[in-house]
This record gives sequence, structure tokens and C-alpha cells, in this order.
Amino acid sequence: MRIPTLCLAAALCAVALPATPQSAADSYNIEIVVFRTGSSSADAEGSAADQAPGGSDGGDTAGAGGVARLIGSLPASSFTLGGVVERLRAAGGYQAIAHAGWTQTPSPWGSRSGFALSRVGVVADGLSGTTWLERGQYLHLGFSMTLGRARINEIRRVRLGEKNYFDNPDFGVIAVVTAAR
Repeated sequence: MRIPTLCLAAALCAVALPATPQSAADSYNIEIVVFRTGSSSADAEGSAADQAPGGSDGGDTAGAGGVARLIGSLPASSFTLGGVVERLRAAGGYQAIAHAGWTQTPSPWGSRSGFALSRVGVVADGLSGTTWLERGQYLHLGFSMTLGRARINEIRRVRLGEKNYFDNPDFGVIAVVTAAR
């Protein structure tokens, strides 16, 4: 009688625990600082090469071709780019306009499945767009964002813990991706 009871208990425990398609090791913390240049003319016309593929309006695309999952916001106490914000301020030619962090799972490479900037806490006047994290053989971080009429539309390979710089003559983004613990 004892063996069937153990089997039943094991089956009940398996049902009671939520299924997680990706482990905590598959989650990443992303922290970004968005800044405006001192000579910013963010209302300048973007070139056709800068336009987002498919005419992205900055809405969520999670689930449209991948499985990215937003886990939550990072507390400001865990931010590591505070020194970058201070150096930008001290340089005099730059103005930090947003500083945010969040945890998410990556979507598959090439899916461009991401989240609206406002959903991940990146909020500033005139700033809109989408961010995505993709994993294939390597990890890639991308942004399709506008500030006024200036645009950044770029994806690049990132290494964990390294600062990455995405730019436009009018504004820029400094980002760091780390493994979630």
C-alpha cells in the first residue's frame, strides 16, 4: 500500500507545481540609460534606413513570433549604471532622460518579439518604441525607438556584464545584460 501512496503523492506534487518552460537560468536582467545629446535636434527627420522594419509603432510584439516573457522590474537599488548617469551629467553635453531595468526571458533568434519601452519602465517625454532580447547561438539585444523624429533601430550581439552603446546623433542608449539570479 505504501508504494501506490508515494506514486499518488508524487503525481499530486507534479500537478501542484507550475510548469515553467524556461528555468531561472534562462532569465536576464536588462538595465538601460537613455540620454539626449546636448546638441540634440530630436525633431530631425530620420533617414529611410533608420525606419523600423514593418513600421513598428512601439507596441508589444511578444508572442507574435516568439516566447519572450516579462518577469518584472528591477529595483533601483540593484542598478549598476548609476556611474554612467553621473559621468554623462558631468560631461555637460548629455542629459539622461530615462534609467530603467527589468527581467525577462529571451525570444528565439530572429523573432523580434519584444516589449514596449513603457511596459519595461523606460518612460520619457517624446520617447517611444520597443526593445527585444533574442537568443540563438548568441544573445542579442535590440531597440526600435524614437525620440521626437530621431530613431534608433538596431540589434547587436551582447555579452553578459558588458556595457553596450546604441546611438543616433540626437540620442543614445547604454545597456547592460546580466544573468538573473
